[in-house]
Amino acid sequence: MIATRRIRRLPQVVADAIAAGEVIERPASVVKELMENAIDAGAQRIDVDIDGGGLVAVQVVDDGSGIAADDLELAVMRHATSKISDAADLHAIATLGFRGEALASIAAVADLRIASRPAGDAHGSAVRIRAGEVLERGSVGIPPGTRVEVCELFASTPARLHFLKATASEAAVATRVAADLALAHPDLRITCHTDGRLALASSGGGLRDALRAVYGTRNEHDLVDVEASGDIAISGAISAPRAHRAARSGLVLVVNGRRVHNRPLVIAVEDAYRGLLPVGRHPFGVLFVSMDPASLDVNVHPTKREVRFSDERAVFAAVQRACWNALRSAPVAEYSLRRNDAFTTVRHTPGETPRLAVLDGEETYQLAGRAMGEAEGVDGEAVGLTDLRPLRTIGQSRDQWIVAEAPNGVVLVDPHAAHEKVIYETLKSSWSDGGPAATQMLLLPAVIECDATRMDALVRHAHLLRECGFLLEAFGPGLVRCSGIPVGRAGDTTQLVVDALDELSQPAASLEARRHRLAALVACHSAVRLGDRLDAVAQQRLLDDLAETPGGMTCPHGRPTVLVLSDSDLLRAFKRPLR
Repeated sequence: MIATRRIRRLPQVVADAIAAGEVIERPASVVKELMENAIDAGAQRIDVDIDGGGLVAVQVVDDGSGIAADDLELAVMRHATSKISDAADLHAIATLGFRGEALASIAAVADLRIASRPAGDAHGSAVRIRAGEVLERGSVGIPPGTRVEVCELFASTPARLHFLKATASEAAVATRVAADLALAHPDLRITCHTDGRLALASSGGGLRDALRAVYGTRNEHDLVDVEASGDIAISGAISAPRAHRAARSGLVLVVNGRRVHNRPLVIAVEDAYRGLLPVGRHPFGVLFVSMDPASLDVNVHPTKREVRFSDERAVFAAVQRACWNALRSAPVAEYSLRRNDAFTTVRHTPGETPRLAVLDGEETYQLAGRAMGEAEGVDGEAVGLTDLRPLRTIGQSRDQWIVAEAPNGVVLVDPHAAHEKVIYETLKSSWSDGGPAATQMLLLPAVIECDATRMDALVRHAHLLRECGFLLEAFGPGLVRCSGIPVGRAGDTTQLVVDALDELSQPAASLEARRHRLAALVACHSAVRLGDRLDAVAQQRLLDDLAETPGGMTCPHGRPTVLVLSDSDLLRAFKRPLR
């Protein structure tokens, strides 16, 4: 028989330690909470010092409005805040901190020392608190602002230490938090030192300066400005297609001044880059989303790192559309071309093949700059697909790569990516002429099982599917009848229809974006596979079609179509003198 246990209130020190576990997960949490307090206090300068990965000490000094002497001890009590006064304020939060938990949670698991001085006071006040108990209080001489020192983090709860990484890793995470806040508030001067070494210095000169400080981005053409007005306004700067990273962590999202983590919005940004980035590469930059505070809930996570939108689809579409428009209206590269003493400039816009400028009727110029993500030769020579003409096939290596001869080098071609690009551009051209695309009727209609999501996509996008050459209709509960597909397309009809409906089930910023996705999908299904053996005639036909196809050097999914080995590349590789 189980004995009945009496219910009792936990001691305050235990309750505080439990609550602290939700807010203070690691040293980076301390950095975040203290920096956000400084920003809310109107600081223009914030200096962060991290010692021993933040476990030995974290110090944050700001020049904000400071805390009055009478409020200093109250500020460390749980649920004590100056930022909200009643429940109605929770529906229109305009500050970063508002729960009144940060300082109390830190004091529950560390030695906390606060010194602060409002600008109008002759001197500052200081207090030291540990485990909720005031150990010291008094006056101190400091400049206007606040200094917070957190020492011996988790010393009173050693079990928490087992879940932390090495001190160097913890220091890196904490520094990244400071960097994210520097990007979210580029007008602030923010420095961060780890074990005495300067890890971050953002001058407060604006977004471009903050991006340079965090990412080391020096080339102005590595960034594209984003600006879209409306009820959901989007601004910021994102990487041009020529610049990209291996991880998604380089993209910072700021909603109403708050750095947030929101996977759907990250996907919205990456969706705008479809066909512009190589596979496995990701954009970086900062996007600011401004909207009615009543349209989002920032009180859904203990650390306030996530938000919930009342209309997530609308925010997704606004972000995707803003990035899409920015990437397609801004040049991704600008080159200075040199021939003898003559110079000119070429600007390359996504979707256009970069061509060398013509001076004196010739096209033989050296690039003074470099073009990232196009075919490149040594000494900065850049070529587009049309500059490789004529391409002559030499053969196919192991039923995979096509080896071709170009006027000034050797070209390796991925037949699937190349064929996909040719088909995609053909489809895109035919689908945008204003009328419905031609349809290839099936000898025997295919009946395809579909779930509720796919059936919904069929109903909502029936007109677009018909415009693109699909003849689809509901054929009973959970069944779709396909009697026609885009003309000239090949492959598994059932899989093509299922994938098309899945693609249309995903959110998109515009009709043009959906059309792009469908064209890329159909092209992928219809292209030859890597490993398919092509005879010499088919190889040459593909090379001829590729050389005449507009656009960049990648397929619509971002994979390179060709690898160019120029004569100068080969001469240098074989230690031969350049001609």
